[in-house]
Amino acid sequence: MARLQSVGELFKIAMQETLGETHRLLINTAKREHARVMETDPRPSNFRRIVDGRSGEAEEAVKPAGIIVYQYPRIEQVVQFAMETLFDRSPVDSGDYRNAHMIFIENSPARNLEELRPSDQVTITNPLPYARKIEVGAMTMRVPGTDQVYQQARQIVASRWGNVAKIKFTFRAIIGGHVAIQERAAARGRYVGRPATGDFERQLAPALHNRADLRFPALVISEL
Repeated sequence: MARLQSVGELFKIAMQETLGETHRLLINTAKREHARVMETDPRPSNFRRIVDGRSGEAEEAVKPAGIIVYQYPRIEQVVQFAMETLFDRSPVDSGDYRNAHMIFIENSPARNLEELRPSDQVTITNPLPYARKIEVGAMTMRVPGTDQVYQQARQIVASRWGNVAKIKFTFRAIIGGHVAIQERAAARGRYVGRPATGDFERQLAPALHNRADLRFPALVISEL
């Protein structure tokens, strides 16, 4: 004779089925929306997945009532905002300084960020000879407080995007049309970043990138 299931047992089975359906729905919805973001311009260069507070876990590891979070670095937006901030903060006389801010991906000049890779650094700098004087306050400004342009910009950009990207102020040398990343210059002076021109390789001596007359204020932006 078949045993009749109690109301409690039936409720438990129904709850298990509901939790299973909820779990599958959560996973499928997360994957679908994630795929949509990755296929929508501007497409993120990479992402970080956090499942129930654990970074790098697969969606399937989520609890039935858990949380799946995707974080998408938007370096392009950070760089655009940084350029706009530098433009707005730049002192204007002839306009040469304001229009001279340049973008580099790793050590190479870039007109856009189409070739940006997840591990790349973006450097924004100004190669005009007096850019360093403006930054260190050694140049008399018509309007007080318009020096230290890059340092002021760094504070503004970091307050807006500090939870998305690393934003650092420093001075970097421009040698042979390429920016030198000091921490990546090998002891013998050979540059170990993205491939540069032969002239650049030959010009970069062990301490050349530390010469004050070659170093310019810079914002360095990279993913967290």
